[in-house]
Amino acid sequence: MKRVAVIHTTPVTIPALKKEILAACGQVEVINLLDDSMLPEINRAGKITPDVSYRLHTLMLMAQTAGADAVLCACSSIGGIFEEGRAVLSIPALRIDEPMAEKAAAFHRVGVAATLQSTIGPTTELIVRKAAELGNEILVDTKVIDNANSLLADGKGTEYDRVVGSELKKLAQNNDVVVLAQASMARAAAGLGEEERRHLLTSPASGVAALAELMAGMPVEKRD
Repeated sequence: MKRVAVIHTTPVTIPALKKEILAACGQVEVINLLDDSMLPEINRAGKITPDVSYRLHTLMLMAQTAGADAVLCACSSIGGIFEEGRAVLSIPALRIDEPMAEKAAAFHRVGVAATLQSTIGPTTELIVRKAAELGNEILVDTKVIDNANSLLADGKGTEYDRVVGSELKKLAQNNDVVVLAQASMARAAAGLGEEERRHLLTSPASGVAALAELMAGMPVEKRD
């Protein structure tokens, strides 16, 4: 059976993402690696620290030594240093938000929503970079939805969906597309109308689809 390792910075993303991977990839084993100290450290320091980089790259190596055929990064905030960590691996390493950023880069007015300040910069940088590769000039409208992340962490899912959904609706009215910078935000889109949802780009669906395509092309190796 093929094996995929997923690196998380919050336990919130583990159940839903595992379910989505299994549905898209079929018979695969999912390994979850979690370090929930990274985002608090990044937000305290206002930047990605050397210690965070070291821990992430260690997790990537742990994924490889655990026999993973591929590793998926579920957090946009650490996407940049995850890309740097590819150099130490001999297996494919995917950012869950990269396919989403590629889609957003084709538009002119792009909204980017996050519930953490640490996520806005890396996600915006990725979209701008992808747009430059296409030769496309874009306008980026960013919004950090303050305090929403704590609602989800406290189990107040209904309130989280209301607060985040309201801000997503505003961004959808003023932009061609709206990027949900965190995988955990996808749940808030369900309560919006069809017109608003049509403008939204979420990372789980497109990121997992890219993973499924990659895994489908890999041979199945026998394991001890």
